[in-house]
Amino acid sequence: MKAHYTNHTVSIYFARAYLERGRQLGLDCNALMAYANLTPALIADDRARLAPYQLARLLHKVMVDGDDEFMGLAAERSRFGIFTLLSERLIHCQTLREALLETRRFYRLVTGSVLFEIDEAVDVTRLYVQMTAPEQDPDFIMTELLMLIWHRFPSWLIAEVIPLNAVHMAMPVPQHNREYRLLFPCPAAFEQDANCLIMPTYMMERPIQRSSEQLRKYLAKVPLVWFRKLQFVEQLTERVTHILKHCDDLQRISVEHVAQQLHMTSRTLRRKLTAEGTQFQILKDNVRRERAIFWLSQKASIKEAAIKTGYTETASFIRAFKNWTGMSPGQYKRNLNVR
Repeated sequence: MKAHYTNHTVSIYFARAYLERGRQLGLDCNALMAYANLTPALIADDRARLAPYQLARLLHKVMVDGDDEFMGLAAERSRFGIFTLLSERLIHCQTLREALLETRRFYRLVTGSVLFEIDEAVDVTRLYVQMTAPEQDPDFIMTELLMLIWHRFPSWLIAEVIPLNAVHMAMPVPQHNREYRLLFPCPAAFEQDANCLIMPTYMMERPIQRSSEQLRKYLAKVPLVWFRKLQFVEQLTERVTHILKHCDDLQRISVEHVAQQLHMTSRTLRRKLTAEGTQFQILKDNVRRERAIFWLSQKASIKEAAIKTGYTETASFIRAFKNWTGMSPGQYKRNLNVR
């Protein structure tokens, strides 16, 4: 099992949004939830977080069953498979610039629903993504998804995380705004004139690194690959989190062990984490929480989840889980099993 699946979770907000899209499209919501291993109890819980595969399965089924990659949120329908058609063109481009220009050309030819524009200056390039009928997407659900895709898919194409100076959204500050630190490696600004990703222009010269065979494997994992948290190592917080996520013994790993791996003293590590607004124990607890949620969603027993999360005593795990989520592991498992 890859570390990503066991360590990263996503807000229940996105599942609610996609489930509502399914309902608006006339799809069977019970079938959608069953396919994604979701339950009414989980959907109703404001504190719930999901494994990325659950959200990916939900979105995939809404798009496939509705035969619309825009989920009814655009001026016109985009038949399922349009993204595949576009990606098969982009894989033959030479540079990121060429791929983005081809994307703009493709959208102009194939759909009147999305305005995809590129403003390239000497220092920064702005990538604009606008819906031509924004009233169809009042909650910015599709806009938000497209912004995510057009940072993560180009990053995959060049095999390098594209650094962003900022992400601008025309939407008001959303209730899930804290999720943006997981979505994009940069500050997010809301209530802006337009939706755009702002990146250094030098990235436009980066060569496309992927092959057709690699693309075939990538497409087989869409949309899961869109929800995987990219590993950004610019901040010490991310470096420490990465070490913790790949640690097999969360019970024993300490701030001293991590500091040694980062070639600094534990005092320096604590000071730098404090400067970034966090603490070592908070990061460790976050990893444990997300790992626990994953294993419980995979129908592991409470004892098994405790062991995999780094607890030798099940009682201690139960207390910690209740502190993290407001419910016991048993309650969480019962919610998973409610149909």
